[in-house]
Amino acid sequence: MAQRTTRDQTESNTATAGMGVRWTKQTKAFALRNLRAMLRTKATIIWGFGFPAFWYILTSLFFLPDAGDVGAATLADTKGATAVSLGLFGVLTVTLVAFASGLGEDLTAKRYRKLRSLPVAPSADFAGRYLAGVAVAAVSYALVLAVGWVDGASYTLRQPSSVLVVVGSFLLFALVGTSVAVLVIWLVEDAEIVVGITNAILLVSYFLTGYNGLVPGLLPGDNRWLVNVAPNSLAARLQAWHLTDLPKTVPAGTQEAGLSPPPLPVSPAFITLLAAWAVAVYSGEGGE
Repeated sequence: MAQRTTRDQTESNTATAGMGVRWTKQTKAFALRNLRAMLRTKATIIWGFGFPAFWYILTSLFFLPDAGDVGAATLADTKGATAVSLGLFGVLTVTLVAFASGLGEDLTAKRYRKLRSLPVAPSADFAGRYLAGVAVAAVSYALVLAVGWVDGASYTLRQPSSVLVVVGSFLLFALVGTSVAVLVIWLVEDAEIVVGITNAILLVSYFLTGYNGLVPGLLPGDNRWLVNVAPNSLAARLQAWHLTDLPKTVPAGTQEAGLSPPPLPVSPAFITLLAAWAVAVYSGEGGE
């Protein structure tokens, strides 16, 4: 009896390990497939890479204050915060719009239905698509920060933990984008309509939060707390503080940075809030 129990336990462990290996291979296959598909798409190149960088240049040329008004150091930090904000705009462009477009095309072409008829884990499909989106989004994000650096933006890791905060918030925000994309696909299931809806979500969230929380003064005074709650502006403001020397709080009425009031979200509670957003949206339909 003891030998049989040991043998059954060994077989169970072997089966579990085999499932883990298959899941990893499936995830890798989906990641590589979707990465190649995204990089071959002109929309990814234009909107995922070109548009956020172009928007940064436009903002820097026409909407940022002069060095004579705020000082050279503050302007450099402001440009850094602007690059971070638009870098995350690029992340959402990739993980929301491009992700939804690719998944919508798979649904329209009946490829997704074929995949579901095969012994393929839906979680491996989602994880692979998510990893592909993260890889492309990282390029978009880094490109905007590089353009900002060439333009004179200044970046400073404020704390030893800042790297972890920036990377963690990036991954969480990317998960929010991909999960929302899956949710929209689940509700609509029309590739052409999905692209329009996800673009609307992208732009509306950007403008309603004062350019991803960069200019909270655009919101009514009683509603400015929203920039420290909405996931897009929360991630941007959180990263802006960890990647620049901008102060946590700026007196009302000054031109410095424009990021506050309200104070920047610097406490661990805000990181937890961003994680809660990622979990909540993913639990909606993103896990399918």
